[in-house]
Amino acid sequence: MKKLIWLMGLLFLCSPIICYGEETMGESNFDAANDLTSRYARKEILDGKTTSLEKKKDEVYLTFPFDKRPYMSFSGFVLNGPTNVYSGFIETIFYRDKIKIKDMYYEKNPVKTDKIGIYSTDLCFISEEDVVYHYKNIPYLVSSDKPTIFFSKVHYNKENETVSGEIKMPSSKNTYQIELFYTDNDDYHYQEGVADKSGQFNIELSREGLEGKMYLRASDGLGNYADACDIIDQKSTTYSVPTEALETIKKSHKVVKDAPKQTSRFVIILALIFGIFILILVLLRVRVIIKRHKRDKKIKNAENN
Repeated sequence: MKKLIWLMGLLFLCSPIICYGEETMGESNFDAANDLTSRYARKEILDGKTTSLEKKKDEVYLTFPFDKRPYMSFSGFVLNGPTNVYSGFIETIFYRDKIKIKDMYYEKNPVKTDKIGIYSTDLCFISEEDVVYHYKNIPYLVSSDKPTIFFSKVHYNKENETVSGEIKMPSSKNTYQIELFYTDNDDYHYQEGVADKSGQFNIELSREGLEGKMYLRASDGLGNYADACDIIDQKSTTYSVPTEALETIKKSHKVVKDAPKQTSRFVIILALIFGIFILILVLLRVRVIIKRHKRDKKIKNAENN
């Protein structure tokens, strides 16, 4: 009986592995701990008030505390561009912390530009006063080197004072902002809207718009953007989207759809393990009852004899 219980337990434990053992997920090029894309959304004014400072011996340790603030990108890089550029970091650190930098290098997690998003790096630099600084968790943004969002439809309704349309957009961990700019009469005005999950957007004008004097832009704040789209008349305009771009966009959304399946499988595995545990307890209980029944039967037989 005991061997049977262990055999059944091993079969149940191995069953999830047998079911899903051949399916593997591709690993990201970045350490998940350094991928800030899923946690931080909108920019704020940069200042040094949030920097944690600690002095050890003759060196200074600075840390940017992401858990307390929305993301701020210290430096911007282009997808597949050079990774040994420090100019953005130097300018931002001087602006935030008023430190003039003489020399700088990557201490850990060098900048990588093979994937769009927000990531962090660690820098070591020497000030003009020869103080050594270690700056950890510095966020930087990797943007696309070409448009990844495309306006497919735009409609300007002057009578209803609305601008609506559709964008083709890759999957993003952030919302897509649609920006409307007015440029008439040397006046500058700006409005913002949000595209829904299907890429549809609608902006109610807060002032009179003029054809040929307005244009749209789109971005997710995480490296994806669209080229400016001029509003030149009141009719609906359809724009063609490159086939290659549409295929890339479709693939990005498929990855998002597969994620819940992985989660449900994990839940199934946990449920199976829990079921195995309950089954073992039940079998052990049955074993105890059978033994007790046999013992009682022997006692009765002994008493009858």
